Amino acid sequence: MALLFEYGKWESVINKDALNQMLKDIWKQRIFVDSETELSEADNDNHFQPFLNFDNNQVRANNYVGFIQNDDDIIEIYPKVFRNSENAKVQKELMLRHIFYWFSYCRKWRFPFSQATLDKKDIKEFPELIINLIANQFLETISKQPLTMYQPVEEAFQTPRGSINFKRYLNNGMAYGNYQNIDCDYEPFLFDNKVNRIIKYCTRLLLAQTRLPENLRILQDVIFILDEVDDLPYTIHDIERTNFNSFFEDYSTLMNSCNLILSQQLYANNTYNLSQWCLLFPMEYIFEDFLAGFLKEKFHKHWKVEYQKSEKYLATNKDGKNIFNMQHDIFLTSKENPSLKIIIDTKYKLRDVNYKTDLKKGIAQNDLYQMVSYAFRRGCTDVMLVYPNLSDNLNSPDKFEVVSGFPANEKINVTAIEIPFWSLTNFDSLTTEIEKVVADKLNDISQYSQSASIN
Repeated sequence: MALLFEYGKWESVINKDALNQMLKDIWKQRIFVDSETELSEADNDNHFQPFLNFDNNQVRANNYVGFIQNDDDIIEIYPKVFRNSENAKVQKELMLRHIFYWFSYCRKWRFPFSQATLDKKDIKEFPELIINLIANQFLETISKQPLTMYQPVEEAFQTPRGSINFKRYLNNGMAYGNYQNIDCDYEPFLFDNKVNRIIKYCTRLLLAQTRLPENLRILQDVIFILDEVDDLPYTIHDIERTNFNSFFEDYSTLMNSCNLILSQQLYANNTYNLSQWCLLFPMEYIFEDFLAGFLKEKFHKHWKVEYQKSEKYLATNKDGKNIFNMQHDIFLTSKENPSLKIIIDTKYKLRDVNYKTDLKKGIAQNDLYQMVSYAFRRGCTDVMLVYPNLSDNLNSPDKFEVVSGFPANEKINVTAIEIPFWSLTNFDSLTTEIEKVVADKLNDISQYSQSASIN
């Protein structure tokens, strides 16, 4: 098994050709790409995949974290924020706890597990841990709350049942002289329904994949409970057409887990074989989604939090048409003072350890250009660039002023801050620490804005 970090060291793999082809096939399906994401010409190349770099029989990770399993090749990829930590490879449990913690605040990337669930586990392999969590989730839900629901059925009877489907009856019955066979549509109340079939199918896929005795036992228990349910293959598109009332809300969570599994099902050679499967997430989006979710949960009383706000354009052409759509990672509007607005741009970048000695403080010039143009167009005087911490000791914020060349001499205030996104020594206090850092900075901006308006 190879353990990698984003943009870290090279590691050897067993079958690099098969692994590379698998990743290309995965990328073609765009499972990990948001539908609104712009793709470059290289991204659409059939020979392209963004997950790993290959050099002979060695691989190096890019910006995706998670795991890849292709027959005997098992690769686990962890965030680059842990890359330079001492004994990082033996701290897999702590890194996994961080990943689950970040997902607990994500809204865009639905991850159907909680931090509390993870804390009870003592499994150090990422793939087996995910299988264990899904298996326990399946077993607990179907044991406590078996799902019986109306199942649409199309069938021919000599005595009508439900409603007659005249179109099918004309095509299948009368056209062939089978007048006695009346095609009907009806919905019996069954345990053998589509949802339970999807769960059973996903269970069989995981059963073929796991090597851990505990996982084998749990998955076999699920199969036993669903013994009366038909064995039928399903795809990710079948999940999109499943709906539940509030009484069966737990099954919505189960469908999120099935979504994780069936998104890989296309790459198996056999219907019930999941020899190739992976779970990969782009860390730039995770960092952005995490912060947006955190702000919405912790600061919604005083701030309106908008994620990916994109209703405005940067410019218009000579025909008056809007061009250059702006999209803010996070946009805050004060509920006490609606004129106070803050553009937040998340930067999942590790600045140089000595960035404080740099006049630019490790900020890319293009990033500053973009944010200033957005602020100018939005009429917003405050911009915040948010970076993950470099160590457990946070660096102080860096402030810049961009003064307008117009007569009014208005200025845009840019602040670059670190948030305690991770910790090797104080993980349990991350929520409190992040909340304090963000609250302090928002208070500073609010007070400065009030004093500026008075002056």
